Amino acid sequence: MKQKAEITLEVEETIALRQVAQITKAFCPQCEASVDMASPCAVAGLSDFTEREIFRLVEAGKIHFIEAERIWICLNSILFLEGEIKK
Repeated sequence: MKQKAEITLEVEETIALRQVAQITKAFCPQCEASVDMASPCAVAGLSDFTEREIFRLVEAGKIHFIEAERIWICLNSILFLEGEIKK
């Protein structure tokens, strides 16, 4: 005769939230205009790029950014780059 055993597991999960993504207006020297700028985290949430890809694009000079107390990414350059990639 076969016996059945039932096993029940309880899982406890803790989630830590990082700093809230930010968007602000700032002057972009490359666009020569006041534009929407966002944190890399916010850009990753708004675009098809990961946060790591965004930092690589910054290092390669392919997107506009400014450095203040933190790095701010020009959303116009992200939109332009996404349009170029989809062509």
